[in-house]
Amino acid sequence: MANISMIFKFIIIGIIYAIIVVALIIIYKDMKNGGKKKIRKRSFGLEITDPGDNKNLKKGVVIPIHGVLTIGRKENNMLILTDQYVSSYHAKIVYKNNQYYLEDLGSTNGTTCNGVKLKDKKMLIQGDEIAIGSSYFKVI
Repeated sequence: MANISMIFKFIIIGIIYAIIVVALIIIYKDMKNGGKKKIRKRSFGLEITDPGDNKNLKKGVVIPIHGVLTIGRKENNMLILTDQYVSSYHAKIVYKNNQYYLEDLGSTNGTTCNGVKLKDKKMLIQGDEIAIGSSYFKVI
């Protein structure tokens, strides 16, 4: 019986030392980081500069872009435009390799970025102006 109580004492002491070591490791990592919080990646958004013929859009509203943003008239798009000049699946914005890309999906009337009609994917930067149908957006 004495041997069992001695074993439990060593186990409890070992657990206490393990807790102390883990706490010291956490404190060290916090001090090494200098109290800085992790910086979140800035996300992009589309600001509606001119809603055009779309009754569901309002000027000045910002649409956040997380991963993929599909744009078109169909209900299953993430951004639904009711404009007659917008195709069912008009365009999409995709986040890939730490960059955002705008791509026209073979729409009838096309998509323009900074006044130039898209022929291929275009990497987006802040300040780019996108026109889809009668609507205009600014990348922020």
